[in-house]
This record gives sequence, C-alpha cells and structure tokens, in this order.
Amino acid sequence: MTQTVAASRKKGSDDRGESLRIAAIDVGSNSVHMIVAQIDADGGITTLWRMKEMVGLGRISFPSRRLSAEAMDRAVDTLSRFNQAALQRGAERIVIVATSAVREAINGGDLIQRIRRELKLYVKVVTAKDEAKLIYLGVRHAIDLGKTPKLLIDIGGGSVEFVVGNAAEASILESRKLGAARLTAGFVKSDPISKADRKALKAHFHSELDPLLKQIRSLKPTQVIGTSGTMENLAQLCGDTDENGKPIITRKSFDRVLKQLIVSDAGKREKMSGLDSHRKEQIVAAALLVDFVMEELSVREIGLCNSALREGILLDHLSRHMPDVQIRNEVPDPRRRSVIDLARRCHWHEKHSLQVAYLTLRLFDQLHDLHALGKSERELIEYAALLHDIGWHIAPEGHHKHSMYLILNSDLRKYFDAQEVGVIANIARYHRKRPPTVEHASYAALSKQNRRAVDVGAALLRVADGMDRSHTGVVLDLKTRIDDDGGVICKMDVRADAELEMWGAKRKSGYFEELFKRAIDFEMRA
Repeated sequence: MTQTVAASRKKGSDDRGESLRIAAIDVGSNSVHMIVAQIDADGGITTLWRMKEMVGLGRISFPSRRLSAEAMDRAVDTLSRFNQAALQRGAERIVIVATSAVREAINGGDLIQRIRRELKLYVKVVTAKDEAKLIYLGVRHAIDLGKTPKLLIDIGGGSVEFVVGNAAEASILESRKLGAARLTAGFVKSDPISKADRKALKAHFHSELDPLLKQIRSLKPTQVIGTSGTMENLAQLCGDTDENGKPIITRKSFDRVLKQLIVSDAGKREKMSGLDSHRKEQIVAAALLVDFVMEELSVREIGLCNSALREGILLDHLSRHMPDVQIRNEVPDPRRRSVIDLARRCHWHEKHSLQVAYLTLRLFDQLHDLHALGKSERELIEYAALLHDIGWHIAPEGHHKHSMYLILNSDLRKYFDAQEVGVIANIARYHRKRPPTVEHASYAALSKQNRRAVDVGAALLRVADGMDRSHTGVVLDLKTRIDDDGGVICKMDVRADAELEMWGAKRKSGYFEELFKRAIDFEMRA
C-alpha cells in the first residue's frame, strides 16, 4: 500500500524540516481521488492538494464482475498523472487503496499487477469492513463526534458504508453492495426511471438494509453525516446550508430535488446546477437510497463532511508508521534520517552501532594525515559504521553480506546517489572477513576515489568494531598518534576492564596495517 518515492533530492534539498508529505489515493468504483497532505512530527495533518478524476471502473463491472480494458487504461493513465503530481508536490510516500470495483472484479488482480509493473506503485485492496473503518477514521479526524452516537453514510459507486460511532469508538462498521453505479446497472432500466424500477429498488433496499437499520435505530444516533461525492452533489442540488454556512441536506429541499430527479432524463439532469455530469445516470438510484434511509430512520437533516476515505488512509498509515514521522524531529538532516530509519527497520544493535560509529570517526579524524580523505568520505564512513551490523536482521551467519544487501536494496537512493550507496554498502560488507577486492563486482563498480573511501572506511571500522567487542561501551574515548618510527599508537580511555576490547582491536587490525603499511599498537588508560 505504501511507496517510498524515488526522487532526486540530495543533501540539503529537504526544506520541510520535521514534516513529511504523503499522498493518499482512493481507487474507487466511480472515480480516483488523491490528496497530498503534510504530516508534522506531532501527528498534525494539513491537506495541501486534492485531485479527482472520473474513471468509471464500476460502470461495466457491475454486475459483470469484470473490469473493461478501457476502464483499466483510464485508471493506469490517471494513476500515472497522479503519481507525477504527487512527486511535483513533494510527496515522499504514496499510499493507494482500491475498493469494491477492484475487490470484486474477476480481473482486479490483473489491474493491480499492471499498475505495479508499469508505474512501480503498490495498490492495497481493502475489505468492505476496513473501508468503513477508514471512513470513520477520516470523519472522526475532521469532526468532533462527541460522546453521543452519530450515523455516517458514505455512498460510493459500488458500496455504501454505514458507520455508527462517537469520538471514542465505532459501534457499527458495515458495508452494503448498494453503490450508485451498482444500483443503476442492476435496477434502473428506464430513463426517466419508471415506477417499476423504483419499486424494485425499494424492495431491494428492504432486503439489504432492514436488519441493519433496526440495529442503527437501537443505538439512537443523534446526527447523520454524509460523505462522498454523491452526497455532496445532492447537497448542492438542495442548496441548503447550516448556521455556519456549510452545506446540508434538509428533508424539505431533498423531497423537491428527488421529485425533479425522478421525472428527468439524463439530458435534463446534466443541465442541473450542482450536479456533476458524470453522475447524471447514477444520481437517481443514489437519491432513492438516501430517501429510503431518511424515511426509515426519520431523518430530517444530513450534515456533510468532505473528509472520509482518503483522510482515513493517511491516519491509518500514520497509526502504523508514526515513528517515521517522529524521527524527523529527532534527526532533521534527511540523509542521516534515512540511515537511522533503515537501521531501526532492521532492528539494529543501537548502542553498539553508535559506539562503533563514534570510535570510527575518532580514528578517522585523528589519522587524517594517513588517509587524506575529506568531509564527504567521512560522512559515508560514519553511515556505514551505523549500518554495519543490520544484516543480523536476516541471519547472524554472513551478516556482513546481509548488511550489504539490505543497504543496496533500501530506499537510501532517495538522498544518496548510486555510488554513495555503494560506498556505504561495501564498507559495511568489509567490516569483517575478507578485505576489499576487485573480484567482487559491487566494489569493482565503484570509482577509484570511492574504492579508496571503502578501503579506509573498512580498515577503520574493523578496528573500531573490535574496540566494542563486548558491546558494552567500555571504551570511552581514544587518542591516536603516529610515533617517530612510523607506527600508530592508539591509547584507549576505558571505564572498566577492557581486555576483551584490547583483544578485539588487535585481532581486527590486520587490514589496517596492510592498507597503511604501519603497525598499530593499543594501550589502555583507566
């Protein structure tokens, strides 16, 4: 459901600080909707852009249960444009959900695979109940539902969601196959709609909704709130507003609109002010459903909420990925943040990795005369030290190779170019076992300068890793110098017995001595 968008941003290009931009896309039976929202470190959501395009996936699939080739082409083209728009607006993640038309279609999987293959986007198909839950989350975020139960109704193309809940919880999360496109395809055979068609629809409503409406009545909802484009169109046709100037549907105005819809044909409906022309065929069936619910539940007024499924998608994503947002507050630099994020997702040995990175940089800074590398190499060597052990997430055996694999196949390229990722991955790979060699393709693919960064980084990382052999941070600091005969002396400040660290450093210093052609000796200073 989630894409981490590969973009060309490098160091210093993220000017949003602690915020994260996410695009949420709802692939519905009638239309494809997208919002791009900014998420702050405290979880606050600000919607920045909205886009909608009528695609009509369900126009043919109800009741055939097969998506037409033309509709699938439109869906892919629309998602391609939305993807580009999301990137242009700075979205770093794209979350896509598909509902009933794709969920029920025999060839729905073909569409999902095509989107994955052609656009590199992943679409999650949600269950009917999950769809209702997402709508509840979206409305609850936008409106204070208070302590008393409220009834939420969302009329889509394929399904209608009925939710009863308050600010604390939802008591009812139900979905019925009563969407406007489905009802029109199955029951509306005439235009204007005939009495027989209306009678058949009403009988169908009773069959599908009577037990649910009885359950809703028992909870005594104090307000009814409508969401979705269909409800918004009906409100626009009614022309009513509440005391705050927000659109509502009143029984009196709705009765007037319903009479007009029943006697009109598609041509007349297309000219109605407030009605989306794409809904001209479906609006009559939808209005008859609203009339039925209002009558059965004695509803005199329906409020409107323009937040629903898409906002729910964002909130659901955040509930499972809030640490990804919070890390922006902790680590403002996007390059470092992407490294720490990868480390956390791989359940890194945090204390050990931070200790080894610290010691590696101390060696780097104090031995500059030996390696003559600069700030850019220092940064990459530090990140490799932080990630050197993430391969344990896969398996202890050969974990250095697993670390390399995870780094190369991560999303670091959002902020690092291919060569930089290669340097980080190779240093992590060579922190143990065989030293760097051009026999290994990934190392050989690096430039000469970057191979030098790997050589130096691996040599220093091996020594630093040995200095934390016990993983207890015994070495507090170190002072390294080159003595008169060219050897390297490393004095370690320790807080406890450090024989194991001394042994580890000596054991892993072989490549250091080979690379720099100097012996290195270690001393302890308590």
